[in-house]
Amino acid sequence: MDRNACAEAAQLIAKARRDKTLLKALPDSCRPKTLEEGYAIQHAFLADWDAPTAGWKCAATAADVQEAYSISAPFYGRLFAPTVYDSPARPAAGDFGHLCIETEFAFRFSASLPPREATYGREEIADAIGELIPAFEIISPRFDSLLIGDVPTCAADCAINGGAVLGAPCTDWRKLDLASHEVTFLVNGEVRGTGTGAKALGHPLTVLEWLVGALCKDGFGLRAGDVVLTGTCTGFHMVQPGDEVIGDFGDLGRVEVSFR
Repeated sequence: MDRNACAEAAQLIAKARRDKTLLKALPDSCRPKTLEEGYAIQHAFLADWDAPTAGWKCAATAADVQEAYSISAPFYGRLFAPTVYDSPARPAAGDFGHLCIETEFAFRFSASLPPREATYGREEIADAIGELIPAFEIISPRFDSLLIGDVPTCAADCAINGGAVLGAPCTDWRKLDLASHEVTFLVNGEVRGTGTGAKALGHPLTVLEWLVGALCKDGFGLRAGDVVLTGTCTGFHMVQPGDEVIGDFGDLGRVEVSFR
């Protein structure tokens, strides 16, 4: 994909974000055919989007999500500060094209991990973490579908991230067995899904290892203060405006959102 096509796609996605409209698809002239082309559009998107970044999300870290999207590895996208909310959150439903929610373990980094050739080890990554945070991700592509099967366009659209809701942070997180830590997703008091941290590549820290390696390969790193979402523990679920949506992380507390 040449630079002009990449810029055209990035501008169309940025315009859809600004106007709160949904695209059916990118034109053939600038539609990405590979994950690498999708990432190139995502990186070019920053020239047309002036909101500060808040971190990263890891998409398709669950086996069933990978199966749905016909891929065998995760992919990443950027988070933007204006759409990262503290729980309990009451964002406007009209700001999102889709109200699709995932429960996730998030991490806020207290130290930077700049890009380098040498691989970052698991302990080195863990040492850079300041907080574990129970979280929701709001999945909301700038397209009229969830782009099932179209990973290149998903990657172009910042891995179809619409926002995030963050609960109370935990600094003493190392004592927890995150792989077996149970999470329950409820809508209006009804259980819609259950799971554990093992759903995300077997362990949320494994997701962080993957992300840091992928970012370094592409010339990026993590900054102190960045938040990283590690992928769904309970599947993804569509909700409606006015629904009371809760992610119950047990001893870690709850994260709550209701779209008004």
